[in-house]
Amino acid sequence: MSFLDVDSRTVRAFALADLVAIVAFVLVGEYQHGMLAYTATHPLRLLGVLAPFLVGWLVAAPLGRAYSTRTHGPRGLVGWTVLSWLAADALGQALLGTGAFPIGYDPVFAVVVAVFGSLFLLITRGVAYAAVLR
Repeated sequence: MSFLDVDSRTVRAFALADLVAIVAFVLVGEYQHGMLAYTATHPLRLLGVLAPFLVGWLVAAPLGRAYSTRTHGPRGLVGWTVLSWLAADALGQALLGTGAFPIGYDPVFAVVVAVFGSLFLLITRGVAYAAVLR
C-alpha cells in the first residue's frame, strides 16, 4: 500500500462520476440562486465557481482514500467519499476566502456544500459502483 493508496481500477470507475457530481452540484446551485442564465453567457464564472471545489477534490480525494480499494463496498464507499469531500470542501472554502473567485467564503455555504456535495458524490459514485465495481 502506497501513501496515497490510489487504485487505477477505482479511478476509472469513479473519476467521471465525480466530475459529473461536482459540475451538477455547482449548476444546481447556480440555478437555485438565479445565476444559471448569467453563467450560461459567462462561462468564466462557471469555471470560477467550479475551480475551488475541483482543486479541493483533486487534492483531497487521493489523500482521503476516495480512490482506494477501500471504497469497494457500500460502507467504505460512503465513509471515504464523505471524508474526502469534507476535506475538499474545507480546501475549496479556504480558496474562496482568498477573494480570487466570483463567490466568497460563507460559513452557511460551507455547510451546504458539505452536505449536498456529499449527496451528489454518493449518488453518482453509487451508480458507478453498481455499474462497474460490483
